[in-house]
Amino acid sequence: MKKINLLVISLFLSLLVGPPVIADESSSNAKVIGGISDGKPSAPQPPKKIPEFKVHWSTVHQKKDHKVIFNKVAAPNLPKLVPQPVDELSMAEIERRHEEVKKWISDVKESGGFFIVSATVYDHKTTHVRWWNGKEEYACYSNVDWNHLGGFHEFEGRGKRFNMILFSANASTARMRKEVEAGYRNSLPEIPKLPALAAKGAAYMVVKGDEDNEEAMEFMEAIHDLYDANRAELVSAWREREKNHKLYLKQREEQERNPPPKPDVIINYWKEKRQPRQK
Repeated sequence: MKKINLLVISLFLSLLVGPPVIADESSSNAKVIGGISDGKPSAPQPPKKIPEFKVHWSTVHQKKDHKVIFNKVAAPNLPKLVPQPVDELSMAEIERRHEEVKKWISDVKESGGFFIVSATVYDHKTTHVRWWNGKEEYACYSNVDWNHLGGFHEFEGRGKRFNMILFSANASTARMRKEVEAGYRNSLPEIPKLPALAAKGAAYMVVKGDEDNEEAMEFMEAIHDLYDANRAELVSAWREREKNHKLYLKQREEQERNPPPKPDVIINYWKEKRQPRQK
């Protein structure tokens, strides 16, 4: 990581924090593991194939908004259900998968580690980020819009493997300013001026925590490397997530205004022929 001095910073912040850190050439090795979600809903399950029934007679019960139909049908020619023997390897398979998960947890812990991250994004420009290394809390300001760092949990960077659970929220400083004027808020957050993302790349400034703790700081360095190396893909995936989320909200709103009719409930029943008991 390269460190530079800020051009403009208040005396308070200059006493409290160190200079921002900018991702360097090692960012080219950073990559997301497992792909980035675009927020598209999963494809619906295909409908179950229902056999054709020969209906002898029906009874209909009218409910308020739908019908319940009981059909007495001829016994269908269904495939016989043969009890499947208990798979003797199933316990071995369960144990194998359990060991795989244990190994994955161990590998990540021994490499980069697991991190829970809380991010408040101001005006889609600057993000206040908090993360934890064990019980110790760290915080920084980043010139990255951390909305773009959603849609995945695991990534590689700086030769290590990291797993992140990200909770993010957006805030508008213009709205906060109005809240201060109206007396609903005491003050505005003191957001430092960071190097421009377009000019200098991803950068951050630590405001809480021990910067000499290599284990904690490597995560923040690696994820800024990741952003520089995959910015176009991360931004594109975020835009897709936003678009699909808006479509989902619009569809849900439309369904609430015009709910689809409740489908009728159809119950088919028949008399099963019993096999004679063997003497």
